[in-house]
Amino acid sequence: MRVKEWQSHTFDSRSYRTPDYEEFEAQCVKEIKAQCKKHNINLHKVNKGHFQFSVVLERNGKFVYVSISDVRTYNPFDWTNWYKDVLIRTMEHDKDWGGGCNNFCNFEKIGETADKMLS
Repeated sequence: MRVKEWQSHTFDSRSYRTPDYEEFEAQCVKEIKAQCKKHNINLHKVNKGHFQFSVVLERNGKFVYVSISDVRTYNPFDWTNWYKDVLIRTMEHDKDWGGGCNNFCNFEKIGETADKMLS
């Protein structure tokens, strides 16, 4: 299943990471890697959360933080926010969690947006 197809999926809210969430996260990381490869960007680190995750991207010693918000979050008017509103920002180093200004992009544009930020 492609990441875009997960938009209509409802994740159960559990006290543990569910198998469907783990499959979803693995697919997301795979697609992020593919996007980044097109722009010569390395996937530096994956930070696994409960029902959210983040990645640190790197190129030539410059870093970008990408966060996929809690996929269980539900907005009755637009419940696909995790897909449409991906947080992305620059980092001073790979452990700079304060980072630069918050920006947002569509999941499909992570590689392209990171490329611009790392240029």
